[in-house]
Order: sequence, then structure tokens, then C-alpha cells
Amino acid sequence: MQILEELTVTPKEAIKVELEIAVLSEATQVIVENHYLKRGRTMAQIAYWINYQQARVGVLLFALPRMSVRTDKFNNWSPMEIIELARLWIDPSIQERKVMDSNFRVHSLPIASMAIGSALKRISDDWSSKYPHLPVIKGCVAWSDDVFHQGTIYRASNFKLVGKSGGSLHGQRQRTNGGRDKMHNDYKNPKSAFLYEFRCIEKV
Repeated sequence: MQILEELTVTPKEAIKVELEIAVLSEATQVIVENHYLKRGRTMAQIAYWINYQQARVGVLLFALPRMSVRTDKFNNWSPMEIIELARLWIDPSIQERKVMDSNFRVHSLPIASMAIGSALKRISDDWSSKYPHLPVIKGCVAWSDDVFHQGTIYRASNFKLVGKSGGSLHGQRQRTNGGRDKMHNDYKNPKSAFLYEFRCIEKV
């Protein structure tokens, strides 16, 4: 993944972030190498490159959530009617760069919030195009691992806090094929659940 050596300090209103649908295997490799969880996801997925000043500076990954039942927390929607913002990674050197607003105040580049906002505007169409046999998605869930962060970026992207999870080491379950789900230590961390609701158009 190539990142520009130098990015100029830009007025905030001139910042432009673009998304590009990524080859899933390539995006997953970047996630495994750089994201703090060091792993990708399984099941249906869509990944986007985050582009800024003609350089790939990060990646977003959406996937079906690891849920099997309807819950009040998620409006009793079927797990197949929900996608999860499963991974977000932005090159640290980009996050350290600053911009100045019209009042001469300096801020971090809002790459993450702009990328999430752009993705939420298009993910429904992109998802339906890739998986036309699946139901229309009604919402997007994002989990904030409370050990690592507090979900500030999700709040800034109009997600609503809908609940908490006490965490569990649920990776020891026996599979029907004789294997076991892999256990990861972060499963036991407390997490906050955030939900973004789409305005849905039913398939005809």
C-alpha cells in the first residue's frame, strides 16, 4: 500500500476524500498487517480503499455481523438485514497531519469521519449489487472495544449508542465439521454497540 511521502496542510473546506471498492484479498492483507486486531473477517464482505490526494491512506471493511438472532438492541432486525463496520484503518502518518479552519484553528485531518460518511451513503447500493440475493440492509452496527477506544468516531458519524457487551471468550465453540472457532483475547473486552439506521427501499 503506497502512501504519499508529503501531504500539504490544506484548508478544512478543501479536503476531499474518495472511496474505491477494493479487492477483498488485498484490503484484508493491509488490515492483517496494520490493524490492531491483526485479522480480517469471514462471510459476506465489501472493502473500500480510502483515497486522499490521489494516495491510498486507509481501508474500510464492511461484513455481515456475527449475530444469529434478532434483538431489541438492533430493532429486532434479522442479522441478514444488518451490516457491520468491521474494520477501519488509516495510516498513522495521515492522522497526525493538521488542517486549519477559517478561524485559524488547527485540527487533525477528518479523514476517518469523511470516509465513514461517504461509505454510509453508498454501502446499501454497493452491497445490493454484490449480494442481490440478500435482504436489503436496514442498519449498520459498529462495535467499539472499550479497552482501545470509546467510539468517538462513530458518534461523529451519526451512529447511536444502543448497548454494551460484557465480552466473552466465545471462540471455543465446537464446529460441526470437527474444528473449533479460534479464540482471541479481545473477545473478553467490554464493548459498546453503535447503530446507524438507513432509509430503506424494499426490493421489488
